[in-house]
Amino acid sequence: MKYHQPTHRQDNGSVLLVALVIGAILCATLGSFLLLTRFEYTTAARSQSWNTAMVAAEAGMEEGLSMINRYADGSAALTSWPDANRPQAAGWSVPTANVYLMERTVDSSSKYRVYITNLNNAPVIKSIGYALIPKKSDYLARAIQIQSAAQSFMLGGVMAKGSIKINDASTFDSYNSQDPNYSTGGLWDITKRKDGANVGSIKSNVTAIINAMGNAKIYGKIATGPSSGYSVSSGVAVGSLAWINAGNTGVQPGYSRNDLNVSLPDAPTPPAGTYQNLPAPGNVVLSGNGPGGAPVRYVKTSSQYMMSGTNSLTITNGTVIIDAQSGVSVTGNASIRIATNAQLILYLGTENTQLDGLGVMNATGYPTNFIVYGQTNNKQIEINGTSTFSGYVYAPYADITLNGNSHNSGAMVGASFQIDGKMLFHYDESLALPQAGSAMYRIASWREVAP
Repeated sequence: MKYHQPTHRQDNGSVLLVALVIGAILCATLGSFLLLTRFEYTTAARSQSWNTAMVAAEAGMEEGLSMINRYADGSAALTSWPDANRPQAAGWSVPTANVYLMERTVDSSSKYRVYITNLNNAPVIKSIGYALIPKKSDYLARAIQIQSAAQSFMLGGVMAKGSIKINDASTFDSYNSQDPNYSTGGLWDITKRKDGANVGSIKSNVTAIINAMGNAKIYGKIATGPSSGYSVSSGVAVGSLAWINAGNTGVQPGYSRNDLNVSLPDAPTPPAGTYQNLPAPGNVVLSGNGPGGAPVRYVKTSSQYMMSGTNSLTITNGTVIIDAQSGVSVTGNASIRIATNAQLILYLGTENTQLDGLGVMNATGYPTNFIVYGQTNNKQIEINGTSTFSGYVYAPYADITLNGNSHNSGAMVGASFQIDGKMLFHYDESLALPQAGSAMYRIASWREVAP
């Protein structure tokens, strides 16, 4: 008789071994998963801190730019910054000569430290952003450094916050009143015209913020804010001199862009000083030769300064500043005349300003001799008729309209811009250079550096 030894104990041992192996595999898998999850969380948290530090650094850079642009005014060239007392009055410390420091806390998890170093009137801003690393008491730091450069408010022939409408057979081109190769006696000359009459709107996310119709010609480029576009009719031409003069229409490749990202700050306010009452309209002559050659200031308040009939306002000898707090109206055969040795700086306020009749007769021919600043409550400027207009207009809250068949030399900035008729608009490229009282520091170069 044979006996069989039971094997269930051996089987049970095998099952236990397999279970232990599977359990070990599951534990290893779970541990790996937990480690992976922790790693992903740490990586995501560090990435968030990395990005937050850059946001803080950019906030500091913006404050630095604001500081160096805060005191630009009409009394001195922009490059005279800084008066050492001004940064300190705004809360900046001065750790060493020509170096200014500001430290701010953005929120509970981020902060920044900004240094402005001013050498040769070309301030360098270094901003260090700090972001708290989650679960730790340490901060992650990133730094950016910018080199600033003084530039004009006027970045092109026409710039607007919103819409630009170019109708009929208007023509845009450019010249340079300071370069005899591109002007004659400082004036526009069709034989020396250039193709730098750039037209731009900073408005973003609008399908067609720039509209050009009829047979308009733009010897230059058109630019819109991010994700905005333009619309041109079949007879419109935008491009270089050679391309347009060859008979092409449409927009030349490379002569449009949709990444315009600039700021249009408020216009300068009237400078401090003693103001006289502006004489009643008539045949008024104002001399700009104040004591020591200082500008002579006049103010008109409460109502619009209305010139009609054969009224004239003549500016002679030096600079005259007029604070027209309720705007100006020139109609009929009335005119504003600027002598060859004179300059008029006009600040506009509440009421609409209308320049009709004989308009503004700038005998110098230089746009810098007739400057118009629209204040925040200046909402509309109209230039009509057939008289030549030579000047530059900076009115970022005003809708600017040009009507007629005249020549316009200079540059214009407004809330919106519209041109009708057969107007010829000549952008003076010299206005791109810093102008006293109408310039600001902008970013010339940007780079990330070690904190």
